[in-house]
Amino acid sequence: MRLVARASHRSRIRERATLARVMACFWLVVFPRARGELRAWRRVAEQIADPELRAQAIATLDSERLSVAGAALFATTAPRLRGRAGRGLVRALVAYQIACDYLDTLAEQPSANAIANGARLHRALADAVGNGPLADHYALHAVRDDGGYLAALVTACREGCATLPAFETVRAAAQREAARNEVQGINHAPAGVREPALRRWAQEARADEAVGDASWFELSAAASSSLAALALIAAAADPRTDTAVVERVRDAYFPWVGALSTLLDSVADREADLRSGELNFAGCYRTQEEARTRLAALAARAIAGGRALPRGERHVVLIAGMIAMHATEAGARLDGAQPLTRAVLNAADTPAMRPLLALLRAWRWVRARGERAEADQAVSPIGQLTPVPPSPQ
Repeated sequence: MRLVARASHRSRIRERATLARVMACFWLVVFPRARGELRAWRRVAEQIADPELRAQAIATLDSERLSVAGAALFATTAPRLRGRAGRGLVRALVAYQIACDYLDTLAEQPSANAIANGARLHRALADAVGNGPLADHYALHAVRDDGGYLAALVTACREGCATLPAFETVRAAAQREAARNEVQGINHAPAGVREPALRRWAQEARADEAVGDASWFELSAAASSSLAALALIAAAADPRTDTAVVERVRDAYFPWVGALSTLLDSVADREADLRSGELNFAGCYRTQEEARTRLAALAARAIAGGRALPRGERHVVLIAGMIAMHATEAGARLDGAQPLTRAVLNAADTPAMRPLLALLRAWRWVRARGERAEADQAVSPIGQLTPVPPSPQ
């Protein structure tokens, strides 16, 4: 029996209309602000003293632009984006996501104690939505002279959150979701160490949360995502957000939406992860059929959870956009990934999906053409075209 996030006829009409409004708001208001923030942070990253950290920060900013745009898209779930709070919301969302991506890059580097180092580094995310003294996030890291880059990201997120009218109501839940991301340190631990550690972590999380039938790796995948924290930050932009709304947002995004995002990413990355030895969450399912069934169930729960929230049509558009982003990755089109991707698309029943897929496919095509053109025009110091070697397959 196929699991599908069925929408009423009225909901489908609203979601179709909401897609146009969300896209207009994003491109006309949110994206220009997010692009300005991203450019400013790249200038800061270029000033990092340590060459290794500088290279990692710049490479992460360049490769994760779509991730940052996706984080900024959460601003469209707010009731309005005018004034100081509107600017502060985009600033907070962008700074949080840039920090999250940068910390993931740092945690991938070799370390004497990957789990402890990753946990200490990722404590910066809980600090970014907190109000206490900052921890020494680089205490266990091999290199640390970033010229204050990470601390500046944390401070910028705090400053943006401080402009949001309901952030004090949201803060505790946002810190709790941000703290879960310390699981990234376990994800990057050596094989043989990480799985038992993740099982222990998930057992503790299950004791504290009503997480239904989520498996240990689905919970770990959910904790690896930034989406729950981003959704809570955005909810703080609405002065009507109370503790009941906070719990509804948190329950919708953790574990279902967060798990689906990370698992879809791992579906697209499975071949690369097999070559590198990185943990692949989608590969933890026992069979392809189990993976297909579970991913479809997660997609249905994610869409249904989004619909149940205040301004639920906007959350549905956002969740559909996340699914479309992963479904249009090159790895999602491989033979082993296609059945899983199709199952998710079939289960996520919303009229917003088809136009979002078309938009992201077009964006990826344009971007690929631009990258090829840049490669073709690479010029040597003597003015001759320099051959560019093919990318490794």
